[in-house]
Amino acid sequence: MSRARGVARRAYVDLPWGQVHYRHGGDPDRPVLLILHQSPLSSATYDAVVDPLARRGLRVVALDTPGFGMSDPPPRPWSIPEYADAVWQIADALGLPRLHLLGQHTGAIIGAEAMMRASQRVHRLILQGIPLYDEQERAEKKRSYAPGYLPARDGGHLRVIWDRVYGLYPRLTPEEANRQVTEYLLTGPDYATAYRAVFDHHVDTAALDALPIVLLHGADDLLDRMTPQVRAALPHAPLVTIPGGTDFVADEQPEAFADAVAAQVQADLEGGPA
Repeated sequence: MSRARGVARRAYVDLPWGQVHYRHGGDPDRPVLLILHQSPLSSATYDAVVDPLARRGLRVVALDTPGFGMSDPPPRPWSIPEYADAVWQIADALGLPRLHLLGQHTGAIIGAEAMMRASQRVHRLILQGIPLYDEQERAEKKRSYAPGYLPARDGGHLRVIWDRVYGLYPRLTPEEANRQVTEYLLTGPDYATAYRAVFDHHVDTAALDALPIVLLHGADDLLDRMTPQVRAALPHAPLVTIPGGTDFVADEQPEAFADAVAAQVQADLEGGPA
């Protein structure tokens, strides 16, 4: 549990559907970076980089998506537009009128929709791996990608989750995998609610490409395989990759990740690409 708690400061904000948990750091008067994590994990993915980003002059707010981590779930399964609307409700509750936005995987899909719904509120969107599935892969994933688990008296479901985590990310240490198992358990047996929303959602890439975005991820991120499709769909977005970084580059290489992200924020403030 210690890695799930992390070291960054934590807090809650009350919304109509319940409490939203977030990690934060940095001076309140600095440029804001709002972070949206991948499913079915939590803001713990970014705990190690909150302080490095704050030291580079950012106010960091890393959310637990409603229904994940330590945030309360919505009253029913949400669509991606509903998750995106919730981003702005949370930002309003925290007094964040304009911000930089970073989203990974599911968080990238939510962030893209949030930006298109209120582009005047986003300086720049950083996409840390965005899944742009073709129809065949979309249908296949809807059928089989995240089947859930049933709590078992002998604890066998813990091995099911453990094997899934290591099947996806064989480079994790046991401590890192244990944190992810904790995050799965916090979400519950049906951890695929946001996945299903992603599989049902089609990103308007033409509209997104007209907005200030950048592609930034670890070179070994699972979604790096989609880079050719993503670059074809978003030809105006610059690409930044961090050598050796996986999906968890913010945890593995917090200083390098903070440098890369801060460079994008500074470039935006100076009015040009990094």
